[in-house]
Amino acid sequence: MLRRLTRRRAAGTAVAGALAVAGVGLVALAPAAHAGTVNATVRCTPPIVAPMEGPQDITVELTPATVASGGLVHAAVTLGPSPATSPIALSDIPMTPSITLAMHGAATGQVTVTGPTTLIDVPAGQPITAPPYAGDFTVPPGVTGGIDFTIVSMNTQTDLSSMGLGIQNTPCSLTAGGDVTVASVTVEGSTGENPTLNVGAPAAHTGTDIALTGANFAAGATASLTLCQTDGTGCVASAFTAKTIAIDASGKLTGTATLAKSGIPDGDYLVQVTDGAKAATAPLHVSTFVPVGDPVLTLDRGSGAVGTVVNVSGSNLPPNSTIRLNGVNAQGGTESGSKNYVTNGDGVLAPSPYTIQTAGTTGVRVRLLDVAGSPQYVLPFTISADLRQTPTVTLAAGPLTMTQAGDAINFGSATLNGTAQTLTANLNQVTVTDSRGGNLGWSLTGTMTDLVAANGTDKIPAGNIAWTPSCAAAPGSLSSVTNGTPGPLGTSAATLCAQAPDPAAATGGEFTADAGLTLTTPAFAAAGTYTGTLTLSLI
Repeated sequence: MLRRLTRRRAAGTAVAGALAVAGVGLVALAPAAHAGTVNATVRCTPPIVAPMEGPQDITVELTPATVASGGLVHAAVTLGPSPATSPIALSDIPMTPSITLAMHGAATGQVTVTGPTTLIDVPAGQPITAPPYAGDFTVPPGVTGGIDFTIVSMNTQTDLSSMGLGIQNTPCSLTAGGDVTVASVTVEGSTGENPTLNVGAPAAHTGTDIALTGANFAAGATASLTLCQTDGTGCVASAFTAKTIAIDASGKLTGTATLAKSGIPDGDYLVQVTDGAKAATAPLHVSTFVPVGDPVLTLDRGSGAVGTVVNVSGSNLPPNSTIRLNGVNAQGGTESGSKNYVTNGDGVLAPSPYTIQTAGTTGVRVRLLDVAGSPQYVLPFTISADLRQTPTVTLAAGPLTMTQAGDAINFGSATLNGTAQTLTANLNQVTVTDSRGGNLGWSLTGTMTDLVAANGTDKIPAGNIAWTPSCAAAPGSLSSVTNGTPGPLGTSAATLCAQAPDPAAATGGEFTADAGLTLTTPAFAAAGTYTGTLTLSLI
């Protein structure tokens, strides 16, 4: 039987039980159906001690009151004190209860509902009371009408491994009261087109992923996934350790789920997906991969220098097991720096990297840690001799050059009005390239002539033009560049940009030189077009 353990404390024990088809509680979506309490005479057979018999109240509540054919019913079970007692006090005992109900009326047969595993305390010599629990089951498809439920039996599974007794069952039969209806539901029509579920492959190993697809689920609903016995009972969610399944807006189901690595006995099961109202199942055979013969192990390369990263791959290995890699030397000693990896549920070790540690390495040891005796296998590896080559290159010094984006500067025009006016323009960008490969500096300067009218006589002094330098070094340049001082131009050289020499480091790179220019017109001057020359020098 599949079991799941939820770390939850509850007062109660392992001798009174109830519920199995799905051990998860779902919120009821409709008023409760007929619910009642049966005052039964119960005979329980606990482990070790003699059978015990006596009265016990058993309450079963089913919701919703009306369910569609093939729909889900939620069952809540509350148990009174059991006739069973324990001769000794027990603490933190994992207990899984279940109850089997018989159907009468529109449907016949039995359903078993299993509750979640809880940790209980059992007082010595006192009637044992199990905590309330709940679960779901599916009414048979294709039936309509009323279904009455009577109690057939109860069972409690307890894990007494801490006492050296392993897993024990406490079956309880009803010697009186088993013919009394404890709850009922009414089945009306169907839920529409029944959902379908498909599993990617009919068989899978524990610890591996299975692909799931389906249709006709409630649009956008949350999908719940369980693994059930082939009769639809004993459904548990803990059989899957991860899932990505989802139902889209059209009711289609897609995704994958990972089977637990342990706790699932080999056999045939049903994968069940519910959307909160309807359920669909698909058969699946689950087994633990058992390797036959020796493992198959490979190294992606058999030689290399120290520091080489090799990849170890394998198959036919113990599933879900730890594999340790170590380098070994000619004397059989292992080297430090081991690496651990885990095989998948199919016994496959994906390519797993290991770095060759020393010049004495003669192989990579693969050790199966989770197998008795930790068998080991050595994959040969040869350290190859190092070969060295010395590349050289000579870089010759290049020039110091400059280019400009244009040679015309136009300040536009102004109308004389008896006051000085300010006009603006931009220097055409200059690019300086220093490829000399040394630690030299450079300076970019400018001189300005007077602006002379077309008649050759009237002038605007050169000092009426001023600049504001703005320089930048391009990415990858070895040195920085400094802006010149803003101010008027004239026959004396004014610095636009400069790179300082650096005796401690190489200089050079590509640099851009820009400047904003202003021209102040005289208050009174002859009308006309004035032209001058700005000379840039790189030294």
